[in-house]
Amino acid sequence: MADALLSASLQVLFERLASPELINFIRRRNLSDELLNELKRKLVVVLNVLDDAEVKQFSNPNVKEWLVHVTGAVYDAEDLLDEIATDALRCKMEAADSQTGGTLKAWKWNKFSASVKTPFAIKSMESRVRGMIDLLEKIALEKVGLGLAEGGGEKRSPRPRSPISTSLEDDSIVVGRDEIQKEMVEWLLSDNTTGDKMGVMSMVGMGGSGKTTLARLLYNDEEVKKHFDLQAWVCVSTEFLLIKLTKTILEEIRSPPTSADNLNLLQLQLKEQLSNKKFLLVLDDVWNLKPRDEGYMELSDREGWNILRTPLLAAAEGSKIVVTSRDQSVATTMRAVPTHHLGKLSSEDSWSLFKKHAFQDRDSNAFLELERIGRQIVDKCQGLPLAVKALGCLLYSKVEKREWDDVLKSEIWHPQSGSEILPSLILSYHHLSLPLKHCFAYCSIFPQDHQFYKEKLILLWMAEGLLHPQQNEGRRMEEIGESYFDELLAKSFFQKSIGRKGSCFVMHDLIHELAQHVSGDFCARVEDDDKLPKVSEKAHHFLYFNSDDYNDLVAFKNFEAMTKAKSLRTFLGVKPMEDYPRYTLSKRVLQDILPKMWCLRVLSLCAYDITDLPISIGNLKHLRHLDLSFTRIKKLPESVCCLYNLQTMMLIKCSRLNELPSKMGKLINLRYLDIHGCGSLREMSSHGIGQLKSLQRLTQFIVGQNNGLRIGELGELSEIRGKLYISNMENVVSVNDASRANMKDKSYLDELIFDWGDECTNGVTQSGATTHDILNKLQPHPNLKQLSITNYPGEGFPNWLGDPSVLNLVSLELRGCGNCSTLPPLGQLTQLKYLQISRMNGVECVGDEFYGNASFQFLETLSFEDMQNWEKWLCCGEFPRLQKLFIRRCPKLTGKLPEQLLSLVELQIHECPQLLMASLTVPVILESTSNGTTPALN
Repeated sequence: MADALLSASLQVLFERLASPELINFIRRRNLSDELLNELKRKLVVVLNVLDDAEVKQFSNPNVKEWLVHVTGAVYDAEDLLDEIATDALRCKMEAADSQTGGTLKAWKWNKFSASVKTPFAIKSMESRVRGMIDLLEKIALEKVGLGLAEGGGEKRSPRPRSPISTSLEDDSIVVGRDEIQKEMVEWLLSDNTTGDKMGVMSMVGMGGSGKTTLARLLYNDEEVKKHFDLQAWVCVSTEFLLIKLTKTILEEIRSPPTSADNLNLLQLQLKEQLSNKKFLLVLDDVWNLKPRDEGYMELSDREGWNILRTPLLAAAEGSKIVVTSRDQSVATTMRAVPTHHLGKLSSEDSWSLFKKHAFQDRDSNAFLELERIGRQIVDKCQGLPLAVKALGCLLYSKVEKREWDDVLKSEIWHPQSGSEILPSLILSYHHLSLPLKHCFAYCSIFPQDHQFYKEKLILLWMAEGLLHPQQNEGRRMEEIGESYFDELLAKSFFQKSIGRKGSCFVMHDLIHELAQHVSGDFCARVEDDDKLPKVSEKAHHFLYFNSDDYNDLVAFKNFEAMTKAKSLRTFLGVKPMEDYPRYTLSKRVLQDILPKMWCLRVLSLCAYDITDLPISIGNLKHLRHLDLSFTRIKKLPESVCCLYNLQTMMLIKCSRLNELPSKMGKLINLRYLDIHGCGSLREMSSHGIGQLKSLQRLTQFIVGQNNGLRIGELGELSEIRGKLYISNMENVVSVNDASRANMKDKSYLDELIFDWGDECTNGVTQSGATTHDILNKLQPHPNLKQLSITNYPGEGFPNWLGDPSVLNLVSLELRGCGNCSTLPPLGQLTQLKYLQISRMNGVECVGDEFYGNASFQFLETLSFEDMQNWEKWLCCGEFPRLQKLFIRRCPKLTGKLPEQLLSLVELQIHECPQLLMASLTVPVILESTSNGTTPALN
């Protein structure tokens, strides 16, 4: 099934070969047009038989092997053209440097840039192209012996369709399980645990039978949620890791683990958190109960289960555990009573489930011919809900009888002997568009049950060249990636994750197995440190799932094994848990192995204990994605700025990083720069940040001193979006410079933070401008949804804050604005839902000025904190939708809370000893002050 990796690559090659910039550059290097045309013709011959080869590979292993050879050749051709295009870009930038004055600095940089070469430069360009043509000609001749016909095979969609929209939640459609579902809910809501303090119920069935789907419904049932004080969802999967499971349970109940790797301390913490609370735990996809943590290798399943279960027994009577597994022995070991065996769906239940996905809001009676074919297709799914759902999603976008008939009669229903992949899933994959196939296959490098973050995955797809904008389409690559992901989600290749993981997604086990089957030897993954990785020479994408291994020799050998893959494009290191310690990385890896990986598009050394990078990093001219997050790196070498193709640079929580390269402006393709949590970084390069015209995301902008980065450089970054944190605002000394930042035109920003330093108390700058005038010139675009102003030293807020014609804020935070004695008219912000005001010690009274000429019509959460001099609250307005009110550490606040807070559902009063409260019909949370008093109740 290597066509998934092949077809999209061919599309990229044809686009590259048609590029005027590439053609002109090649002509200047004396490479004939005819040679390039010959290369293109050979590629077209291969492309013309792909449809036929894709189908025949399932019945003819020789065809599958042929596809693997073609894919390797096309990968090499893509690397060659990418190198040529990169050299063209380098020459263009060097010429631009010379045109700006030909200064000594420009000459030195160009000389340095030209000295950064890859070993590819040793061979002549022409001989490499000729070698590529000869290889493709040999491959093309083989198609005759394999019986591959041009234009044969089953046709597929040429490009992704628009995402399917539906009001149905991913897991809201369940059929054929009504009685089981009813029994399970009744069991959960009952306190009868058959004599055991914590009852255990299990669901057992083969993969794809709907165990997780049913568990989701139980977990999210409103009655169930009300019944339990705490809930936790844990995906266990193939490895039973006691420390990891315990920490995950703690995180699910919102109790951050206090220990990194001490099981005893973690269990004591869990026991304390669960004490006398009714608790529901779902253990999803349990394969076995034998511990894999160090020190527990010899324990049995029963002993492993008892260790995990011990702190759970501190929970209150009526607490429950629900477990899903493919193995009956797991349920037996856990003494699960009851155990529900999820068998196959009946024909009618299967058809009912299929109809809901294939027709959705359309009347199936209007498609009687399709029903006849559809029922035959459903019968082939053998009662597996996952298979039925996948094909239903596939056929939703097809309304022609011929299209349904093609699915029914496909050769894919007759796979090679020994294949364990469900034909129904292969069919769903087969009918994906070419780019979607490639994106899906790429996901195989991640481990089973991996939590996918949509944005991070799209950045990787982008770096690998898997996102293909259509001519004149006008969409950003990120938007194309979102549409790809949304379609894969709609077609059930992804599903939403459960628990408090945020916006995460997972792949079903059977879907993950399909992805691995699709990618074959082109994607490799190492998950066991005890075994040296077996990396195929064909591998282009590699993931190293590192556990807690500090053996320098083993680490080096693991990386050394990767050098067999001469054309490796991806190296990803994945941490099993975010709070694990950093991993040791041999210096020999950086000095000896990394420079040889010159085809890399993606390099992640996240969480490795490295302090610097070699200069040779600049040799990785294909690199698009560099992740050094959670490392101890102090500075980046200047050679990083020779990575002209770089799109993403992630430096999250590099706590020791104190300097960025001085030539950052050279990274003209950079789209994503994340320096969140780099506490030692006090300055950003003043050389060319404003030249990064492609920049889409910039997590932090650090305003420099004297000759440092000026805020005016933001004016050139018109495409930035999402969240922007502007720190060291005290270094903005010019009103004109603030005006040049052009914040009013940044229509894509969702969240904006202005932060003056903690020690900034003066509202007048060195130039004589006031911070009030400066902030007035930084008026944001009306599209902004969240705004935070922190440690602002001005004596009054800007004119635009509180103006409904300027701002449509949903969330606003004012922190530490100590020189302001009055609040702006925030009641006029008609869309405001969340408002937090804290550390504003200049405010003594909140009155009419706070409401303006309106009321807080949509405000839901209001918080006042650390208002040391606040004495009076004259509540002259209304809060018709206010649900949560927090007043904390306001020692001088006197009087009575307003009685018109009728919609409140939560009220918290902390350390406000002089505050009187009206008789409100709402639960009140009181916290004692330091002298033991609490607010008085009237």
